[in-house]
Amino acid sequence: MDSKDTCPTGGSHKWVYDIVGEKSCTKCGLWKKVTSEVGYSPEKGDYGLGGTIGKKGSGFGKIAPNTKFLAGFDKILVLAKKLIKAYTEKVSSQKIISSRTEELFKNSRKILKGKDTASFVAACLHIACREQEIPSSPIIIAELANVKRDKLVDIFNQICKLHKISLPLDKADKKVRYVASKASMPEFFSRKAIKILNCIPSTETGSNPTGIAAAALYLVSESDVNAVTQKQLAEITLLNPQTIGNSVRRLRKDLKKYKIKIR
Repeated sequence: MDSKDTCPTGGSHKWVYDIVGEKSCTKCGLWKKVTSEVGYSPEKGDYGLGGTIGKKGSGFGKIAPNTKFLAGFDKILVLAKKLIKAYTEKVSSQKIISSRTEELFKNSRKILKGKDTASFVAACLHIACREQEIPSSPIIIAELANVKRDKLVDIFNQICKLHKISLPLDKADKKVRYVASKASMPEFFSRKAIKILNCIPSTETGSNPTGIAAAALYLVSESDVNAVTQKQLAEITLLNPQTIGNSVRRLRKDLKKYKIKIR
């Protein structure tokens, strides 16, 4: 990674650029003015062509020595607000999404310690989208925020548990019916799968709705002559067979935990 893209605090700390001529570290919250850096384009948010800023005619400029640190949570919040603005603009134009994401971030500060800010913001954004029924998935949000999906999902579950947030399975009926249709399964399997999924809290099913939907169809049909295999479900959903297997085992445990019978 180029040195100009990393925070001096550590090699794995990455700068995030914004349109106001500042850059922030995604981990420690350090920020710095960059409007005097050679080649930086605020409009593009990168070091593209046509962005030479500095002494006129020289083609060079110096980074102003005005790096600032803010104390504690305030420092992190400065970065969080920048990330929220950047992420929500790509997901939805609804103002409620950005305001709800910020609200969740602030109200969840007690579990923020030890977690990187970008992943935490991404998890809050995912919850905000799910609450407003805006299409969202951990994979999409993780790619958008350039964070690891597993970290996002873990923080997502922790925040839901902290605030006792109950979310319906992300479009469970559509996902179940889509997979069942692709597998040429009878309609009554879809109804049974949706019924059992609606009995399980979102903190147990929300991290991988497609995998859980496929697992539900597998379980409700496994004793039937029209049973679908895990391999078939993996091919239909484009998920790894191991992911389907893990989802099936997880769902079996949840059904036992909540004493839900498949009828």
